[in-house]
Amino acid sequence: MISRLFICLVLGFVLGTIGLTIVPDLGRVAGPFVCDGVLEPEPRVHGLRYRCVNAADGRVLPVPTDRVVFQTIPILAGVLFAPVCLVLHRLEQRGRRLQQRIQADLATAVPAQAEVLRIAQHGNLKRQILMRAAELKLVLWVQPPNGRPYEAIVPWLVEEDGVGQLREGAVLPVRINPLRPQFVYPAQPWAHFAWWLAAQPTASR
Repeated sequence: MISRLFICLVLGFVLGTIGLTIVPDLGRVAGPFVCDGVLEPEPRVHGLRYRCVNAADGRVLPVPTDRVVFQTIPILAGVLFAPVCLVLHRLEQRGRRLQQRIQADLATAVPAQAEVLRIAQHGNLKRQILMRAAELKLVLWVQPPNGRPYEAIVPWLVEEDGVGQLREGAVLPVRINPLRPQFVYPAQPWAHFAWWLAAQPTASR
């Protein structure tokens, strides 16, 4: 629980910083703390530059950018805290449901064969280099032990050692739940079902 709140807070600060950089007008929320008047971005100046228009005599004074930033970011982070936590909570719930569904599938799965029709890279290449695994979207022609063959589009996480064994035309052992054939699970130790990418695998006969 504490770790989740900490992540929400950090993400709030990150999003607040990005938001202020993209939309300098968000710095106006710091006006009451740094300006005796109206705080506004400097016109015709790119970047984070602010001025204070005095409410009493209309004098225009520059306001140090760091003062505006140090006041604005915590405010934006506080505003974003609850929405970020809500999104994270829903993502965690979705992930938990998918993992439970996968465990239920694997408990009743039957062996099958699948031919690789197409392979597409999925996800960020730099992250995959760090993970030493590739997120791949596979189009498979699945041949269940009892039933008609069908085409399925599924996401797999394939470890570095197994990428070379995946090629179009290769026939792989897989596991399927006949009641939910669109979820096709690898039967190799170097491949895993990428549940975080499995918004809605598809199958067509």
